[in-house]
Amino acid sequence: MPPLVAIKHRDGIISVPQGTLNDWPMAQFASTKDRGIVVKALGLELTSAFLAVFDANTQKIIGEEALLRASIRRKALSAADVFKSALAGDCLVEFDRLCRSLHLMNHLAGSNTHRTLFLNVYPELLMSSGTQHIEAFERILQDQGLSPADIVLEIFEATIPAGQTALLAQAIKNYRARGYRIAVDDYGFLNSNLSRLLTLSPEIVKLDRVVMNNISQASSPQALLCQFVKRLHDMGSQVVIEGINSAEQLELAQESGADMLQGYFLSEPRYLNKESFVNVLPT
Repeated sequence: MPPLVAIKHRDGIISVPQGTLNDWPMAQFASTKDRGIVVKALGLELTSAFLAVFDANTQKIIGEEALLRASIRRKALSAADVFKSALAGDCLVEFDRLCRSLHLMNHLAGSNTHRTLFLNVYPELLMSSGTQHIEAFERILQDQGLSPADIVLEIFEATIPAGQTALLAQAIKNYRARGYRIAVDDYGFLNSNLSRLLTLSPEIVKLDRVVMNNISQASSPQALLCQFVKRLHDMGSQVVIEGINSAEQLELAQESGADMLQGYFLSEPRYLNKESFVNVLPT
């Protein structure tokens, strides 16, 4: 197993995967009390926030979705804009690995490392980077004492390139064979396609918040949402309902048969520390 590299910092020792340092020898890692581990690279300051994923039955947190927080001279930038810059700088693959490493380190710095980590990935990276990218990321996982079974790779449905579903399905098959679970995120937004979903056969489908908002306003919201969830279950996918922003939406989601829940009513994105996450749904 490749070693972790211990980097001294005023707040302690940060263990950074050797592969990450090989990609980014000039990156500066720091440990902060309020935002966890932060890294400076490409002129940006990067860290991780996490949005809790709740089990709909036990009502406990079972996972957390990693969200990139980026800034330049204290001005916040969107993750989409940051990745566009990495693409323009011809370092997208390396930047993706840096962000994943950062998320893993911050995830493990929390108090509940047994939770599943949901990581957003771009379909183009899954399709074009080949086994080298997969193996490099797995070495980073091993460095941190994790395995692919601990990870769910999330693909935003709206970012799937037109006409490349079959190629993406093959890439997903390769990742799945190594133990990763796949989630299609934001399903139900814009150009959602049931046929494409059947081809990809994700283990998890995350319903976009637009679905919840629209269904909440329907004449028979409960029946409609239950039907939607059942259809996805029949396809072999677990269902996450996102965008739960009120007590009414929470009740609707809990009665739908969905497997997992997310939303700001339950828990907002937070930097991880020992006291940043409650363990159960609000009462």
